[in-house]
Order: sequence, then structure tokens, then C-alpha cells
Amino acid sequence: MLRTGLQIIIAALLLSLAAAAAHAQQFFRYKDKTDTMVLSHTIPADRVKYGYDIVDESGTLIRRVAAQLSDEAYREKVAQEKAVAECEAAVHRVNNLYQTIDDIDYAEEKQLAGIDTSIANARANLTHVRNQRRELESQAAQKDLEGKSIPNALLDNIERARSQEKNLKDEIEARLAEKLDQRIQYRYDRKVFELRNCEDGLPSRELASN
Repeated sequence: MLRTGLQIIIAALLLSLAAAAAHAQQFFRYKDKTDTMVLSHTIPADRVKYGYDIVDESGTLIRRVAAQLSDEAYREKVAQEKAVAECEAAVHRVNNLYQTIDDIDYAEEKQLAGIDTSIANARANLTHVRNQRRELESQAAQKDLEGKSIPNALLDNIERARSQEKNLKDEIEARLAEKLDQRIQYRYDRKVFELRNCEDGLPSRELASN
């Protein structure tokens, strides 16, 4: 019976201590407009964004609330995080593609050789179509000199040849632009491959194009 009474008293004391702890006073610790540290039960709304501490009666830190970023600082933070993410993605891509700089050189050589082959084929086709168009125009001119009407089929063939010429010229221009872009891309990939970390961000593509 005595033991039961003692257990009840101990349980009551524990509950009392728990209740006291639960109702222990907490304070806000923050700096006011004069940069003076203040300890108070409340905190002015205009000081919340600068951060504050929640402490107990003895000054022990319970929780720290970080200062809010200004709009400009937040935009800078987001931009920096985006730049780092892009850099890490680029480094990951390049390191997955290549093991050494020689690998990049080989890939560029192979890629450019393929483009050169396409350009050479397009130029050969252009020469053929141009000669064909000139021959057709010569036939049309001869009929005109002879006072004969030029057949519609001949005119259609001339127009078709001109259209093919234009398409081939456009293709050659596009291939030449692609070749330049590929040179810049591989030069850029070399710079990315040589990065040790992303602290300074990615190299400039404009520098790679020079």
C-alpha cells in the first residue's frame, strides 16, 4: 500500500514537471532598428524578416529562424542555383561522352568528316543540276530564235531545275553553318571537360566561338 502511494506521488511529480516544462516561458531574441539585441515575449512584425531566435528563460536556444532574403538577393540566389545546376548537367553530359580530350578530338574529326561528305555530295549535285538547267535554257533559247513556241514540259523542267538548285544551295549553306556550330560545340565541350568544379560556372560559349 505504501509503495502504491509512493508511485502515485512520483507520477504526480513527473506530470507536474512535464506541465511546467510545457508551460516554460519562451522569448524572442532579435535585434532592433539600432542593432541592439532585445529579449521579449513578442517581436515586432517589421523585425521578423531579419531573423530571430526563440530561447527559454535561461537564454538557451530553442530554435533559430533565419533572415528572409530580399527580392534582389532571392533572385541572385535562384540564378546562382540555376547556373550551378546547368554546369553540373553539362559536366555530367561531357564526362559521360568522353574519357579524354583525345576522345573529343576523334569525335569532332568524325563528325566534321561526315558533314564535309554531305557538302561535297550537295556541291556535286548542284553542278549537275546547274549544267542541266543551262542545257534546258539553251534548248528554250534555240526554239525562241527559231520562232517556235517553247513546250510547257521544257519550261517546267527549267523551273524544276532552278528549284533544285536553290534547295541544294540552301542545303550547302545549312551544312556549312552546322559545321561551324559543331566546331564551337566541341571547343566548348573541351572547356567543360577541363572544369574541376562548378564554383565559377560554365565557360562562355562566346569565348568558345572565338
